[in-house]
Amino acid sequence: MSSHELPCPIWGGIDENLMAKVQVHGTVLCGSARAGGYYMLEVIGALQLMHDQLPLTDRQRANLSYWIYRHNHPYWLFGKSTEQGVVPPVVDEKWVQRNLNRTPSTSDRLLTFLCELIHRFDTRTQRWNLQLERDLHMAAGGCRTPNDLGELYQHAIEQSWVKMEPGGGHGSYVAFINLPARIHVEEQLRKRGKDENGFVAMWFADCMNEVYKDGIKPAIDDAGYKPVRIDRQEFLGNVPDEILAEIRQSRFVVADFTACKKCAVCETCKKIGAPGGVYYEAGFARGLGMPVIHTVHEDCMDDVHFDTSSINHITWDTSEDLREKLQRRIEATLGRGPVDSSADRNGRAGGAFIEDA
Repeated sequence: MSSHELPCPIWGGIDENLMAKVQVHGTVLCGSARAGGYYMLEVIGALQLMHDQLPLTDRQRANLSYWIYRHNHPYWLFGKSTEQGVVPPVVDEKWVQRNLNRTPSTSDRLLTFLCELIHRFDTRTQRWNLQLERDLHMAAGGCRTPNDLGELYQHAIEQSWVKMEPGGGHGSYVAFINLPARIHVEEQLRKRGKDENGFVAMWFADCMNEVYKDGIKPAIDDAGYKPVRIDRQEFLGNVPDEILAEIRQSRFVVADFTACKKCAVCETCKKIGAPGGVYYEAGFARGLGMPVIHTVHEDCMDDVHFDTSSINHITWDTSEDLREKLQRRIEATLGRGPVDSSADRNGRAGGAFIEDA
């Protein structure tokens, strides 16, 4: 997308016409390559981006652009043709506050930059003019200035990841991606996957579906991690082996010890039983030195086995109560995760993809 197609308040400011459209429509489609692609601008988010009320530093603009890019890249939200139902991030008050000062690490910036170069190299249909792609590369690399981008290029060249040759026009270059770059990216993406995942061990009964959907899953999402449940994974091996493999590939484990004995939350399924397997999964994770967060419905705390009852459990009453407490505990224990929580973990995002009116 070209930088002049849509207004971009992150790098270009907000004028009266744009603000009026946001107030009328609730959200307005904005974006530029420099900002990492499209985003849906909401009223309070727009007010926070107004330069006369909250002057943004170049670092803050680069932060917002990086996280917009991170959201958009898997769905290629840089052009008008996108998969139906996939929409850009909604830039509202919460999103701005969460990402304004959330500076990505240098290694993450380098990795995202390399992913962008590799994608462009593999999908181009003609000689590739890097000068024309500079804005998008700066967003992918979390760059404040062209000098920041130059440092990323220089490091990639010194590592023999990228070879630069003159392009068709004055000052233009074509980048050729070498095999070591692909090996580095694959290794780092595997590592990032482990940093993102939070394994969920719980009783898979109908009565617990709402607890997961409205409590555990959004808590992990909002903390910046990706929830993993074994019953929602596709695999060929047996279940116990896959459970251990998924735990090994996770950053932490959430173990919910709610049991269907005396718990009122379980009346919908009329089943009796205890989540015995949860103890095995929690114990295995602890043996690996992995953080394990214990949760249990307040009516079931007395049913927790005496060997683990002394461990600090999050006791909850409702799904909303669990969501708030669990997110707070995850962030206090591990810090915010690397995943953009504005996107639904199934690859969708809230809102509607509408054109600027």
